[in-house]
Amino acid sequence: MRSAARGATQDLPENLTIPLSRRGLGFVGLASVATILIGSLLAAIPYRGYAGETYSPLNHFISELGEIAASRFAWAYNLGIVVGGAGLGFFLLMVSRTMSGRFRVAFGLVSVIAGVAGILCGVFPMDYLSTHRLVSAAFFLTGWLVAGTFSMWLVARRPASYPSWLAVGGAAVIAVFLAFIAAYATYQPADPNAHILVRSDVWTVPLLEWASLLSLLAWLACLSLTMILDRDD
Repeated sequence: MRSAARGATQDLPENLTIPLSRRGLGFVGLASVATILIGSLLAAIPYRGYAGETYSPLNHFISELGEIAASRFAWAYNLGIVVGGAGLGFFLLMVSRTMSGRFRVAFGLVSVIAGVAGILCGVFPMDYLSTHRLVSAAFFLTGWLVAGTFSMWLVARRPASYPSWLAVGGAAVIAVFLAFIAAYATYQPADPNAHILVRSDVWTVPLLEWASLLSLLAWLACLSLTMILDRDD
């Protein structure tokens, strides 16, 4: 009986011994991504800003959807961020258990930091501006490392359990995040605490912020789908 149990454990991918199949874990990741996107969409549709404008990802920051003072359905966005972020944090921690070596430790660490920071963005929306800036900065400074460390592990170890093309997607996430971080570093509003009343039709800084988030969510969705569609599960 002991040898049979030991053999069953060894059949699991890289000691993934949680009571959840690889395919089931993929559904957790995909559902978490969908929760964040649905919450954002529900908040964006009825949004009216301080100048009476509708919401556009071309010239509005992501967090404006969660500002209780301006966004009518801020609760939908903030709830989606908290629930979806918690789901993705769990998903990434379980994915880290399928990895090996130092990459596993690094991936788990950045996943925890990015996951907690993302959740706190929903707990402390823009109405709590100083705290929100800190947690959102923590998310964007570590979010790209989630895709980056996993992609480096794929290139270095070439595991059979994941397709190598995920590393290409990971590289794209890194490029978009770094572009946003560089653009945001040059953004110096005259009054950082004032409401934004005048916007250009296309504003590079919030546009790149949206591109960063969506690229990471798309990569996470692809990672989830590879687990769902794995026939060897």
